[in-house]
Amino acid sequence: MDTARLDVLRGVTRHMATADNMETVLRSITTALVEHADATVAHIFLYLRDDECPVCSKAAASRQKVVDGPPALHLLAGAGVPFGVGEPVHRISWDVQAPSADLIRARTAVMIQNVTDDPRWDQEPEMRTALRELGIKGLVCLPLDSRGVPVGAMGYLTQNAVDPEVFELLGIFADQAAMSIRGAQLFAEIDQYKRRLEVENEYLQDEIRAESGFDHIIGESESLRAVLRKVRQVAGVETTVLLTGETGTGKELIARGIHEASPRKDRPLIKINCGAIPQGIVESELFGHEKGAFTGAIQKRIGRFELADKGTLFMDEAGELPLDTQVKLLRVLQEQEFERVGSTRPMKVDVRLIAATNRDLDKEVAEGRFRADLFYRLNVFPIRIPPLRERPGDVPVLVEHYLAQFQRKMGKPLTRVDERSLEQLQRYAWPGNIRELQNVLERACVLANGPVVSVGETLRSSLNEAPSGGVPDLPPLQTLENSERAHIRRALAAAGGHVHGALGAAELLGINPSTLRSRMQKLGISLKTVPS
Repeated sequence: MDTARLDVLRGVTRHMATADNMETVLRSITTALVEHADATVAHIFLYLRDDECPVCSKAAASRQKVVDGPPALHLLAGAGVPFGVGEPVHRISWDVQAPSADLIRARTAVMIQNVTDDPRWDQEPEMRTALRELGIKGLVCLPLDSRGVPVGAMGYLTQNAVDPEVFELLGIFADQAAMSIRGAQLFAEIDQYKRRLEVENEYLQDEIRAESGFDHIIGESESLRAVLRKVRQVAGVETTVLLTGETGTGKELIARGIHEASPRKDRPLIKINCGAIPQGIVESELFGHEKGAFTGAIQKRIGRFELADKGTLFMDEAGELPLDTQVKLLRVLQEQEFERVGSTRPMKVDVRLIAATNRDLDKEVAEGRFRADLFYRLNVFPIRIPPLRERPGDVPVLVEHYLAQFQRKMGKPLTRVDERSLEQLQRYAWPGNIRELQNVLERACVLANGPVVSVGETLRSSLNEAPSGGVPDLPPLQTLENSERAHIRRALAAAGGHVHGALGAAELLGINPSTLRSRMQKLGISLKTVPS
């Protein structure tokens, strides 16, 4: 090899050393051998598992099949004249018996001066024919090892006899190539860990930014104490928990309490709202996907289950999951393994699951919208979160907590809620539960002109803005009479059935109590039929 070519190879080696992309490194190696080292054909094989090989993983996905076993040699790069009939196979496993496979697997440097006359090719006549058609004489196989770690092998075919000096220089080049390949592999691993850390950090930042309204669980009622006793009982074990209750009752807060009291508290609590994700990407969000798994999948994505490994996954609105996703979730709960979308390689995880729903899952199962077997898996330790109307004694404590929070947030000297407002808050039915209480108080604090906060107008506004679906069994709004009837029933429900008095239905509607009773009689509304 002349000095000019040697200088070129040195330049290629420097380029390889600075490249962190595997495709760039492999292309640099094979191109250098063909363009500057007399190679007619140059191939690089790497030791990979099938799921790590882009060719095999794609083929396996199309066949829905995984090839088990240890890493094999995969042909990942080539340059020069195509082989044609004798094209080497892509995957060389340990059980392939052929001279060419033996040479590539040998892990020792091999030089053959006249390859077509070598008796070993008697077992591969097609390969001998292909080599002769290309005019190949010299063959070199070099192991690619980096600091004792087998990386793969490099094949070098030339139409000239191999000069021993060139063979020695190619060995040095192979050592540099192996280090560059290993470096690219490590860069890919680091990039994968970096992406995972970025995703975890994003979740943590979301947690910091989120204003759940609680620094800790607030309340003194017996019903809440019963919930907390269950939390303490189940937190220290690995049992799956199902949290049920109306929207806004604080199911996420209870889930966080279970996680923080568990042995997994030092690992992340990963959350996913199943009802907020478009149906087509639910599986990708839960289990992740491989690059190219579907249109728009431009890079590999780590799913929530993988992120929650060794930690806790909180699945809010689990009753919203599509039936086909429910099947895959059931498998994860049973076997603690899953596959990314677009992959056929199972991944083991160790995840503690806490699910939550405001749906009646017994009814959903009976009507075929939720799988019975999944329901039984989730319903191992159910905890019902009581609505705020069942614990009115907690309202003053919550009001005090929120008032202090809004005082800091708004920079206003808010000291207390007036007594009439506090009475109104305790009598209100709270269809939106604690979330609605937080919103009503925040709005009242914004409107407050002094240290004492009044919630009368904001509570009426909340009632007027509440959806009719918040109170059950309302007639359809088809006529003006039906609309008036529904509105009065809603006001009566919010007032706990009271017509007169502070925050009674008449006050909420802004009419005289006798006028309201007259309208109720005309519309056929009885207090006995009003939902409480």
